[in-house]
Amino acid sequence: MAIDEEFYKNLKPIEKHNDHVVWGPGKIGAAAEDPNVKAAYEKAGKPIEPLGIHGTYVAVDWDDCEGEGSCLSVCPTTVFDWAKNPGNSGQDDRLDYTDKSDPTREADCIFCMACVTACPTQAIKIDEALVEVHNNVKL
Repeated sequence: MAIDEEFYKNLKPIEKHNDHVVWGPGKIGAAAEDPNVKAAYEKAGKPIEPLGIHGTYVAVDWDDCEGEGSCLSVCPTTVFDWAKNPGNSGQDDRLDYTDKSDPTREADCIFCMACVTACPTQAIKIDEALVEVHNNVKL
């Protein structure tokens, strides 16, 4: 399922995480149906829970992100890290399928849209116009 185009209007900023805003509440999304994701959560003994959208002008819907990692490998400015393996952005650096693409360097985005094109679940929205929204978020 594609990321909500107006998530910043329909959700609330709930916290800061690695210098980006997390928007919620989340939902049970496409990731909950992926067999790799389901198996990883079962192995970890954890339920799949809503995680929300991480980032504003580089927004990743963690509820739809299946942890495939294609966005990390195509980004020319290395905007993304693995959430559970900070500082690492290679596809082989994912710890397991509970891991998510984290826009830790959102400010480095050059708006090339490579990650949007590469994402198999359409869980990423890039919108330069949302920089102002990010700058004005009150937590």
